[in-house]
Amino acid sequence: MNPIIYFFGTLPTGFSTYPQDHTKDFFSDFVSKSKNNVQIVLHRKDNLLHYGYVRRMSTKKYFGVCLCVDCIFNDVSRLFKIFDEIYTSMIKKGDILKLNNENCVDWALTNFVSEHVAIAEYSKQIIDAINLSDIKVQPLPPVNFAISINDNLELSLEDGQSKIIDAAKRYTNLYIVKKESEIERVNSFHSVINRKDSEIKALKNSIQETKKINSELNNKLIKAKAKQKNITWVAVLGIIVLIFGFVLWNKVLFPSEVTHYETGEFVYYGPLEDGKPNGVGVAIYPTNDKDGRKYYIGNFRNGERQDSAAILFYQDGDYYYGSMEGDRWKQGMLYMNSDNSHFVGTFQENNPYTGKWYDHEDSQKSYSLYEGKNASGIKTFPKHLDNKAAAEGVLGNRRMGREKELKGKNSLCKER
Repeated sequence: MNPIIYFFGTLPTGFSTYPQDHTKDFFSDFVSKSKNNVQIVLHRKDNLLHYGYVRRMSTKKYFGVCLCVDCIFNDVSRLFKIFDEIYTSMIKKGDILKLNNENCVDWALTNFVSEHVAIAEYSKQIIDAINLSDIKVQPLPPVNFAISINDNLELSLEDGQSKIIDAAKRYTNLYIVKKESEIERVNSFHSVINRKDSEIKALKNSIQETKKINSELNNKLIKAKAKQKNITWVAVLGIIVLIFGFVLWNKVLFPSEVTHYETGEFVYYGPLEDGKPNGVGVAIYPTNDKDGRKYYIGNFRNGERQDSAAILFYQDGDYYYGSMEGDRWKQGMLYMNSDNSHFVGTFQENNPYTGKWYDHEDSQKSYSLYEGKNASGIKTFPKHLDNKAAAEGVLGNRRMGREKELKGKNSLCKER
């Protein structure tokens, strides 16, 4: 037995067969004379017998697969089972047949050639299934010319296999049907699809309901968070108001001695210890200060100005920046607003001692001091310096040295 497998049916482009040959006409006749939803049509053509499985998918759509052999199968019911399984497999895979939106079987292709690989695989499955089923066969007898080739006979599987085999030997066209037109396996498959479809719809409804509930809960959560946020801000603002009120009451309206202290010489703002300024603070001097001081910013120790980086401003625009010890300048910079100059170096008794003077004029002169004497002559100092020592040209009664260093003409300053 060397079987040949054909596929045929009413495709969207019209009736078609695969492979295409002279069989197209009687396959078309299979379809036109089919009266049931499913049947196997036997057609004798010379020394070959065609077992055509024809299934109606809708009013005008038919699917068919045909097994062409040179023998007679003793059990057609087993062929029904094999063809039913192939039909169901095609629907599941969706390459040849498919379920449309109405859960009805429909074509998944427009022509057989486009799925020739899948068709070849299904053909192999049919042949393998027949070989494995071990269906008994018998030789095909000579053609019986006593019965016209146009005569058709319709039988049912329930009529018995012996009657079907006898008819297959004598008739050219034999239609074998099931009283139960729908195949159990396919019915089961459809039932599963319908059940799953119902489950999917129910699941979608459940998801929509869940989304609705989640949306409502989310809105409530947002409102709760907003309310909580408002409460939090009210609490924070309340704390800020309390702190601000406390500071306003204690530091502005009724300041304690820790932040405001009058020494007689100046008004002090800063920490106190044993009734004296102690720590970083500010001293504000009166406008009639005998030394013309304006205010001091820096550290205090036991009431005295003592810091490594203090600053003292004068009312005439002068200022000192540097270290102080026991209310005395030690080392730093003194800026003289009166003659637009400044000194950088060490100090003794609040007078420049060792360092350099810089004049901020076009001549760009600078004066060197050595042990307290002005190297270029007498320099007039303001009243907050020791004017007596300055007038004598001696600071601290020490010997003077003299150095002269010329720099570039356009340099910032000349040193002498």
